[in-house]
Amino acid sequence: MHKRLSSRHLRFAMLPAAAAVALALAACGGGGGGGSGPGGISLSGAAIDAPLPGAAITITSGAPLADGGTTIGTATANSQGSFTLSVTLPSGSVPIFANAAAVGRSAGSTPLELSSYLGQSDVLATVGTLSTINLPDLDISPVSTAALAVYAQTHSGSYSTLGPATYASTIATYRNDILAIAAAVKAVGDNYCTPQASVSSTTDLARLIASSATLSSSSSPSTTLATAAAVLGGTCAQALPALQVAILADPDFAPELDLGDVIDANVQSVVPGTYQLQALVAETPMNWNVNTGSGSVTTPGTPNPAEVLVDPSVTIDASGTVSSSDSMVSGTLVGNLLTLNLKDSAGRSYLVRAKIASLPSNLSSQQAYVIQGGGVNTGSQLLASFSAALAPAAAVPVWNGYTSHTSEDGGARCATGQYPLRFDLDGLSARGHSDSVGSLGACVTPSSNGWSMSLASFNAISGDDGEGHSFTMPLVDTLTQGTGTTPSTTITWSEAASPAAPFILEAPDLNLTVGNSATSTSTTYSGNAYYVMGTHAVVVSSSSGGNVVLNLQDNFMTQLSESSHNVGGDGSQQGDH
Repeated sequence: MHKRLSSRHLRFAMLPAAAAVALALAACGGGGGGGSGPGGISLSGAAIDAPLPGAAITITSGAPLADGGTTIGTATANSQGSFTLSVTLPSGSVPIFANAAAVGRSAGSTPLELSSYLGQSDVLATVGTLSTINLPDLDISPVSTAALAVYAQTHSGSYSTLGPATYASTIATYRNDILAIAAAVKAVGDNYCTPQASVSSTTDLARLIASSATLSSSSSPSTTLATAAAVLGGTCAQALPALQVAILADPDFAPELDLGDVIDANVQSVVPGTYQLQALVAETPMNWNVNTGSGSVTTPGTPNPAEVLVDPSVTIDASGTVSSSDSMVSGTLVGNLLTLNLKDSAGRSYLVRAKIASLPSNLSSQQAYVIQGGGVNTGSQLLASFSAALAPAAAVPVWNGYTSHTSEDGGARCATGQYPLRFDLDGLSARGHSDSVGSLGACVTPSSNGWSMSLASFNAISGDDGEGHSFTMPLVDTLTQGTGTTPSTTITWSEAASPAAPFILEAPDLNLTVGNSATSTSTTYSGNAYYVMGTHAVVVSSSSGGNVVLNLQDNFMTQLSESSHNVGGDGSQQGDH
């Protein structure tokens, strides 16, 4: 079995309640257990360090352990990292947390501590068991630790209003901040570096970065990645871009960055039926071995160009079994967590784990769904970002389905009839270079079947992180389309035609130039660009540098619902973690 993540990645083990859920990928981790009676719950899992023997597991109510939460259960992992504990839950709707500490193990001089939000006590008590049937993907990870740090920072350090909706909303709004902080936690946890700043643990590190940074907002771009680099200092900053690549494409971490987890027992987030799968697979240069902590994050592999995959007949039945008539797609849907095994026409095989959610009805003529997550090429072992639309065969996307939107986002000022988009280029380049950092504002003029997009005004970001460390964020210098000496500054996006995938926009011959303020140089990525409706990323498949990912700041296009139907977009107001 492949080692999960690193010698310091802690997560509940997914117990094989259904063999199909394992699919070799999920067999290494997840959540499970059996009920312990009214008001109680039993948890069985593992602290994975391949394994992490003796890890201290603490379940708390009200707040994470580091923030003074009330301890309601403890366990010590055995020699294999496994543990079982039963807890009595408090009455009412009280947030419950899982905390893990690698006893006797530190990330350099920094104690390794991670935390995760499990849900509300009253709902957990009603469910009575945490298993693959009702709450998959119970992780204690750098991503969940980062998400809680951002939540605390944006809610004055209080967890009194934390619930499924607010947690999912935090993930959506501050997705790129969470990614940057998670990379910093992982950099320290994997012993790639030691923080320059004085921190008491990795949870304290996450809180320090969240409090020192300018988080994502409607008026300014995030400085979180630059702040994380400044707090870590030295060569640590060089590891962050590659670690972000690993997190965003990793089949365990990537789903944590999208929505939350359906907590209600027997919830089906997709109406059973037969659909067309329109998918975008973008391999990264990062080998899965980066997550063992044994490989170098600066030695990239050679990813295949991004490809659009279309399977015309994918069936999801009432039990969550996924199959296709051509046997190219198979898997399992549990709640809103989709585990897939898929093949492309070249014979490559991918194992994917992703979250699925419904598109608002005004974006499609029939109810369609969005899939976002990560996977691994089972041959090369390269990690790959995965995004897709699942739609009835006759469904037609409506790219101008929104009738009202704001005129400004992150410094991008747009004309009437346009809407603003903000992208973060967070070091997710094919080579993982640390110069690939910046923000991009764009104005989009939509049509029923595409976009016309132009670069918008955006101000450079520089300053101090509050700890005496200065930072500068280089910006995207140019974004143009076409070849020759005078490419157009207006980017034309149209529905992908070969193969036909109307829920995926394509912009051929895109030129993306990124400046490096440290060296006064720039790097240009040229190739076809792709965007799957409702997702958080644009992929540029560059002939000169692999696949470059532009993270899309949360906006009306990404207002998805974990319900099987989405009438008008709920801003990620459903779900739980």
